Amino acid sequence: MIQDFRYTILFFFILSTSYASAQSLRKLMEMPPRIIESKWEQTPEGGTELNYYNEDLCSYYLFRENDRSYNLNPGKNTVFRIEKGSNADNSFKNSSRYMFFRGQFPKGFKISTPYALPIKAGKETKWQIALQESAKTMIFQIQEGDTIYATRRGVACTTVLPQQLLIYHPDHTFAAYLMMSQNFIQGGEEVITGQPIGIAGVLGVSISYFFLDNNKFDSNGPLGYPYSHFTPVFRTDKGDIKLDEKVAYKSATDDELIMLEMTKREKKKFQKQKYSK
Repeated sequence: MIQDFRYTILFFFILSTSYASAQSLRKLMEMPPRIIESKWEQTPEGGTELNYYNEDLCSYYLFRENDRSYNLNPGKNTVFRIEKGSNADNSFKNSSRYMFFRGQFPKGFKISTPYALPIKAGKETKWQIALQESAKTMIFQIQEGDTIYATRRGVACTTVLPQQLLIYHPDHTFAAYLMMSQNFIQGGEEVITGQPIGIAGVLGVSISYFFLDNNKFDSNGPLGYPYSHFTPVFRTDKGDIKLDEKVAYKSATDDELIMLEMTKREKKKFQKQKYSK
């Protein structure tokens, strides 16, 4: 009787935690206040241009109804310019419905790209789907208080949830790390595969992998939720494979995986630092 009661309490705790995680994912994807600012500015030649300043180090997508849309990279983005004395039509003079979204449509996305498990090399973990999530999310079984490791390189986006982490990968996909009790990474910080990024919470860590999907937009804007979620291939003791649910796997994160998306200069620096220790 007492044991049944404990299992019931644990079951409802898991449900409530998963629901909070789903809430966190939605919150994590919100655009932080004043992260993007638009300005009409004069050019040195006497013309006028409309610039969007992205203060995040992650990209955004600007959708404008009845107009083309724009990728807003970190820093200054000139989206429209009128040269001095030009009679060019200004599509921005009329009001238009517009929306911002985190990310850009993927470039060079390959589902076969290997990811690291979020644990130290040689350690073991299992995973299961978070049933209460509105989008596909993997809960990895990691002991509370253990270190979580980055599953792929990228840059940390600025978010409104300091204990959670959103990483933007080179191919414009995302990894959202939820349920952490502590986050080591600041917005704008570069992260490499296998780097310690935080501390596991009570149920470990849940990670969701996704991208802004061009197929979920039409001329009027997004057709509902604009992101598609996927399950990556992971490097394990059994090879680079899709993980079966509730099956134990050992992490096999190695130098090849860590350096996979590095430039020649970055690889040389990484190897020099590693072998100088």
